[in-house]
Amino acid sequence: MHLKIVVLGFVFCCFGIAAGSANDEVSVSLYLAENIPPPPQALVAPEKLHHRLREVFGFEHYELLKRGEIDLKSHWEQWVLPRKDFFIRLEPLPNKTGETPLLDYELYKDGFIVAKGQYEPHEGTPLFINGPDFKQGRLIFVLEAR
Repeated sequence: MHLKIVVLGFVFCCFGIAAGSANDEVSVSLYLAENIPPPPQALVAPEKLHHRLREVFGFEHYELLKRGEIDLKSHWEQWVLPRKDFFIRLEPLPNKTGETPLLDYELYKDGFIVAKGQYEPHEGTPLFINGPDFKQGRLIFVLEAR
Protein backbone atom coordinates (compact mmCIF):
# COMPACT_ATOMS: atom_id res chain seq x y z
CA MET A 1 0.00 0.00 0.00
CA HIS A 2 1.45 3.35 -1.00
CA LEU A 3 1.49 6.10 1.56
CA LYS A 4 -0.33 9.16 0.37
CA ILE A 5 0.80 12.33 2.08
CA VAL A 6 -1.41 15.35 1.70
CA VAL A 7 -0.24 18.72 2.91
CA LEU A 8 -2.99 21.20 3.46
CA GLY A 9 -2.54 24.86 4.30
CA PHE A 10 -5.46 26.96 5.32
CA VAL A 11 -5.81 30.70 5.28
CA PHE A 12 -8.96 31.63 7.13
CA CYS A 13 -10.00 35.26 6.83
CA CYS A 14 -13.22 36.74 8.13
CA PHE A 15 -14.96 39.43 6.11
CA GLY A 16 -11.82 40.16 4.11
CA ILE A 17 -9.61 40.84 7.12
CA ALA A 18 -6.25 39.09 6.88
CA ALA A 19 -5.00 36.98 9.75
CA GLY A 20 -2.53 38.62 12.14
CA SER A 21 1.19 38.07 11.87
CA ALA A 22 2.96 35.32 13.72
CA ASN A 23 4.80 35.53 17.00
CA ASP A 24 8.23 33.98 17.37
CA GLU A 25 7.04 30.41 18.01
CA VAL A 26 5.25 27.69 16.13
CA SER A 27 3.41 24.90 17.92
CA VAL A 28 4.05 21.43 16.46
CA SER A 29 1.41 18.90 17.46
CA LEU A 30 0.94 15.28 16.50
CA TYR A 31 -2.61 13.92 16.62
CA LEU A 32 -4.01 10.45 16.23
CA ALA A 33 -7.23 10.74 14.24
CA GLU A 34 -9.70 7.90 14.85
CA ASN A 35 -13.40 7.22 14.85
CA ILE A 36 -13.29 5.38 18.17
CA PRO A 37 -13.22 7.59 21.29
CA PRO A 38 -9.85 8.07 22.99
CA PRO A 39 -9.36 7.04 26.63
CA PRO A 40 -10.98 9.42 29.15
CA GLN A 41 -7.60 10.71 30.38
CA ALA A 42 -6.36 11.52 26.83
CA LEU A 43 -5.68 15.07 25.71
CA VAL A 44 -7.71 16.01 22.65
CA ALA A 45 -7.70 18.82 20.09
CA PRO A 46 -9.29 22.10 21.20
CA GLU A 47 -12.85 22.55 19.91
CA LYS A 48 -12.03 25.04 17.12
CA LEU A 49 -9.12 22.93 15.84
CA HIS A 50 -11.19 19.74 16.21
CA HIS A 51 -13.86 21.25 13.98
CA ARG A 52 -11.30 22.17 11.29
CA LEU A 53 -9.61 18.75 11.45
CA ARG A 54 -12.95 16.98 11.18
CA GLU A 55 -13.92 19.07 8.14
CA VAL A 56 -10.68 18.13 6.38
CA PHE A 57 -10.00 14.54 7.46
CA GLY A 58 -13.45 13.28 8.47
CA PHE A 59 -12.47 11.46 11.66
CA GLU A 60 -14.59 11.86 14.80
CA HIS A 61 -11.76 12.13 17.40
CA TYR A 62 -8.29 13.74 17.51
CA GLU A 63 -6.06 12.64 20.37
CA LEU A 64 -2.95 14.71 21.07
CA LEU A 65 0.09 12.41 21.17
CA LYS A 66 2.93 14.91 21.25
CA ARG A 67 3.35 18.69 21.30
CA GLY A 68 6.34 21.00 21.15
CA GLU A 69 7.32 24.54 20.28
CA ILE A 70 9.73 25.69 17.57
CA ASP A 71 11.51 29.01 18.14
CA LEU A 72 11.55 30.84 14.81
CA LYS A 73 14.52 32.94 15.94
CA SER A 74 16.64 29.79 16.31
CA HIS A 75 18.82 28.65 13.45
CA TRP A 76 18.88 25.03 14.61
CA GLU A 77 16.90 22.31 12.94
CA GLN A 78 14.62 20.33 15.19
CA TRP A 79 13.13 16.88 14.83
CA VAL A 80 9.85 15.44 16.08
CA LEU A 81 10.16 11.65 16.27
CA PRO A 82 6.88 9.93 17.09
CA ARG A 83 8.16 6.67 15.57
CA LYS A 84 11.45 5.41 14.16
CA ASP A 85 9.92 5.12 10.70
CA PHE A 86 7.95 8.40 10.72
CA PHE A 87 9.26 11.82 11.71
CA ILE A 88 9.41 15.47 10.70
CA ARG A 89 12.40 17.81 10.39
CA LEU A 90 11.74 21.51 11.05
CA GLU A 91 14.18 24.34 10.45
CA PRO A 92 13.51 28.07 10.87
CA LEU A 93 14.83 30.02 7.90
CA PRO A 94 16.71 33.31 8.31
CA ASN A 95 14.36 36.26 8.51
CA LYS A 96 14.84 39.36 6.38
CA THR A 97 13.84 42.54 8.18
CA GLY A 98 10.09 43.06 8.20
CA GLU A 99 9.19 39.67 6.70
CA THR A 100 7.33 36.86 8.40
CA PRO A 101 9.77 34.07 9.32
CA LEU A 102 9.42 30.81 7.40
CA LEU A 103 9.63 27.28 8.73
CA ASP A 104 11.13 24.69 6.38
CA TYR A 105 9.79 21.15 6.91
CA GLU A 106 10.46 17.66 5.61
CA LEU A 107 8.30 14.67 6.49
CA TYR A 108 10.04 11.28 6.44
CA LYS A 109 8.51 7.81 6.17
CA ASP A 110 10.75 4.73 6.19
CA GLY A 111 13.84 6.93 5.69
CA PHE A 112 12.50 8.72 2.60
CA ILE A 113 11.20 12.28 2.25
CA VAL A 114 7.49 12.00 1.43
CA ALA A 115 6.57 15.67 1.76
CA LYS A 116 8.44 18.92 2.11
CA GLY A 117 7.70 22.59 1.97
CA GLN A 118 7.73 25.86 3.82
CA TYR A 119 5.19 27.20 6.26
CA GLU A 120 4.67 30.93 6.73
CA PRO A 121 3.04 31.09 10.16
CA HIS A 122 0.18 33.49 10.83
CA GLU A 123 -2.33 33.28 13.65
CA GLY A 124 -5.42 31.36 12.59
CA THR A 125 -3.69 29.64 9.64
CA PRO A 126 -2.60 26.17 10.74
CA LEU A 127 -0.84 23.78 8.41
CA PHE A 128 -2.16 20.20 8.47
CA ILE A 129 0.18 17.44 7.32
CA ASN A 130 -1.56 14.12 6.69
CA GLY A 131 0.63 11.22 7.80
CA PRO A 132 0.42 7.46 7.59
CA ASP A 133 -2.37 5.21 8.81
CA PHE A 134 -1.78 4.11 12.40
CA LYS A 135 -3.80 1.69 14.55
CA GLN A 136 -7.40 2.28 13.41
CA GLY A 137 -6.79 5.86 12.29
CA ARG A 138 -4.15 8.22 10.96
CA LEU A 139 -1.32 10.39 12.28
CA ILE A 140 -1.63 14.11 11.55
CA PHE A 141 0.90 16.89 12.23
CA VAL A 142 -0.46 20.38 12.90
CA LEU A 143 1.79 23.46 12.73
CA GLU A 144 0.33 26.66 14.23
CA ALA A 145 1.65 30.14 14.98
CA ARG A 146 1.69 31.01 18.70
